[in-house]
Amino acid sequence: MPVYLIKPLEKKSVVYHVEMFRENPDGTTSWFNIDETYRWGQGFIEDDMGYNLPYKDDKIAYTKQDIGWGCEFDDSISVDWEFSDDIPELEQQELKELYYEGGAGWLYDGEHDWQEEDASVHIIAPFQVSLCDEDGTVIEENVVLKDRPDPSTSWPFSPANAE
Repeated sequence: MPVYLIKPLEKKSVVYHVEMFRENPDGTTSWFNIDETYRWGQGFIEDDMGYNLPYKDDKIAYTKQDIGWGCEFDDSISVDWEFSDDIPELEQQELKELYYEGGAGWLYDGEHDWQEEDASVHIIAPFQVSLCDEDGTVIEENVVLKDRPDPSTSWPFSPANAE
């Protein structure tokens, strides 16, 4: 199946975003989010999900990490963390150390109670969008992105659809 390949046109414009959660014994939920920024990388959107393509002036293209032939992250330059208030400082530090040692592999294959809530790759504008075959052959380079529709005249917000 063809995919849209999205590549940044500037350095430091690829962010791997992951949201993790854990059900605690007392019935509460703890969570943490990671945003790891890379100097280079790429993202993909499936051809049949073309409606998820960014619009022409969007500042971020939201892609999935498990589509295409790999994000090819190169040169991590920063990692930003966000934790739920119930995670103590010591556990926060342990989570950071485990991630720094094992990377995303630790998130998915490590021995822990954390589960993925969501994960995506954010490509910061400016970016290039190309339509490619599964083997990487470019079908259409520099796909022209659509203008964002005016919400007051577009479904489902248009007056014709108001009840």
